[in-house]
Amino acid sequence: MRINSYGEKPLSTLEMGMTIVSMLIGVGILTLPRSVATYTSSFDGWMSILLAGSIALLAGWLVSKVAVRAGSKPFLEYSVTLVGRPVTYIIAALQFGYFLGFCSFETRAIANISKQYLFDRTPVEYISLVFILVVVYGVAGSRSGLLRLNVLFLPSVLIMVTIVVSFGYRWFEFDNLKPFFITPPISIAQGMKEVVYSLLGFEIILYYIVFMERPEKAPKAVMSGIALTVFIYLVLYNLVIGIFSNIGAMNIVYPTIELAKEIQFPGNFFERFESLFFVIWIMTIYNTAAMGFDLANECLSFLFKKLTKRYRLLIIAPIAYIICMTPGDMAEFTTLGNIISYMAITSGILLPISLLMFGGKKKKEEKANDKSGA
Repeated sequence: MRINSYGEKPLSTLEMGMTIVSMLIGVGILTLPRSVATYTSSFDGWMSILLAGSIALLAGWLVSKVAVRAGSKPFLEYSVTLVGRPVTYIIAALQFGYFLGFCSFETRAIANISKQYLFDRTPVEYISLVFILVVVYGVAGSRSGLLRLNVLFLPSVLIMVTIVVSFGYRWFEFDNLKPFFITPPISIAQGMKEVVYSLLGFEIILYYIVFMERPEKAPKAVMSGIALTVFIYLVLYNLVIGIFSNIGAMNIVYPTIELAKEIQFPGNFFERFESLFFVIWIMTIYNTAAMGFDLANECLSFLFKKLTKRYRLLIIAPIAYIICMTPGDMAEFTTLGNIISYMAITSGILLPISLLMFGGKKKKEEKANDKSGA
């Protein structure tokens, strides 16, 4: 008898929502307070976070509607029925580049952070290589099992955030939030752009909806995942500004990690809390990078159907490593992140939404033709 493992069971709406949260709160949450503080004054960045969150909710709802409309078909196969195979090949190639770049960006980010806080004498190249090898190992197994890791790791992340917030407010100074409403609208918009970049990733629903027990609940899962992520961003941003002030947050590369370093437990029974914080966060970033790598593999399987999964992974891994090691400094690394964000908006959001509109128009035309034929 073949015994089905727990990992092969369909995902519930809650579990898919947890998957969306895991995809969103990767590296972005570690740098978001600095990015927002760079463009806004005092505590006005909260407006950028809420406005960007509203845009992400709308985009997430539309993209999840595309996934629902595809039904039991994979997203790229659904695209073939609407725009044909040649156009879908272009879409698959663009999404392959985006997901692979996403994985490479997360890998380089975790390598940079690891070198700064944990392995100061280990070259970034070696850290990145080891991380990518572990990602390949995870993706080589069951896809549904990979998604279960989000359900396993996310509670630990939420507990860690709760601890940071609970103990961090001991150093919170309300005066650091003042004065209010002094940032010009254009700066609020620039801050929104940074937050939107940190909220990209919900487009994975296009591919992972096939693992859901009730696919029609995908919009609920996506919107709840985005809403929880925005709430976490807002709470941590408030805490960082209240402790370090806006100017301090601007000059700290990873404000969230520095916030964890300030945590002290009563009696000093646990020192260097940031080490535990960082270990927990590595698990989240691993999930994020692994899902990006998995979806790059999925896009490549559509482009080259005769390649087995083993050969696809052997092709993708070196490319991911080369992209990962391309940036020579933080400026080039930031540029890489911006390029990947533009690719995400184009291939992960605008193209699927265009397919949604095209599919609706095509259905109307078919109904009109049926009526005229009758």
